[in-house]
Amino acid sequence: MKKNTLKILGIILITLVFAGFLLIGVNILGYVISNEKISSIEFSKIQDITISNGNEKIIPINIKNIGEEDITNCILLITGEKSDWIKNEETKDILAQTDINFNLKITIPEETEIDDHPLTLQLTCDQESNFKEISIAVTKGVNAIKIEEIKSEKRNLNILYTFDNNKFIGESTYVEIWILNPEGFEIKRIRDKFSIKTDNLILRNIDIELEENPKGVYSIFFSHPSDLENYIKKSVILGNSRTSGNAIFKIVKGKGFPYAIFLLIIAI
Repeated sequence: MKKNTLKILGIILITLVFAGFLLIGVNILGYVISNEKISSIEFSKIQDITISNGNEKIIPINIKNIGEEDITNCILLITGEKSDWIKNEETKDILAQTDINFNLKITIPEETEIDDHPLTLQLTCDQESNFKEISIAVTKGVNAIKIEEIKSEKRNLNILYTFDNNKFIGESTYVEIWILNPEGFEIKRIRDKFSIKTDNLILRNIDIELEENPKGVYSIFFSHPSDLENYIKKSVILGNSRTSGNAIFKIVKGKGFPYAIFLLIIAI
């Protein structure tokens, strides 16, 4: 009888310890989340930049201060392999609940390789900083095509692009799109045909299904029959799994629960 009583008391004690452990874990997690600093600096949506060899363009980058206090002495720095293409010497203050433009002057050398060049915009102020990843697509005259967005899910690619038909006549045209895998082999080629009987900018939203499970850096090319020798090239990373959130729960899921079960087994 005494042995059974001690056994029951041991189970109750371990259960209370286990419940306390869970409560402490939740409180710590809540503390971490609630104390994570939210930036007052916010980049407005930035479309990838398309520009031809030897050309120069001024691109406005809109920055918002969504906080309740002014942010001072902000400068927009550019990092990346081709950061020397871009000039910006402006230092500005951003008042609370307002937005402001930083004008980037981009100059592309004549013999630049046709490719997609990633860059990082780093906004640094007295109070805080933030960053944004962008890319510059260097072309050789395919000015009618502008890539807006490329998304992927499993074997499916979703491509959003615009076509400016101001200099074209006729009833329809097409954009040729082809894809190379990380080994450099062509795995897909399509012709996206559409009507150009409109004065408006044409928005195209297409889905392309790949015949292999994608993994790695894929190259996507766009060209128009009016300029078959030239093209736009975009690079995308496909096949990466999402890992966000694993670090927060690693201790709780990896060690805490098995250890509590171990204590419970010993008590029994």
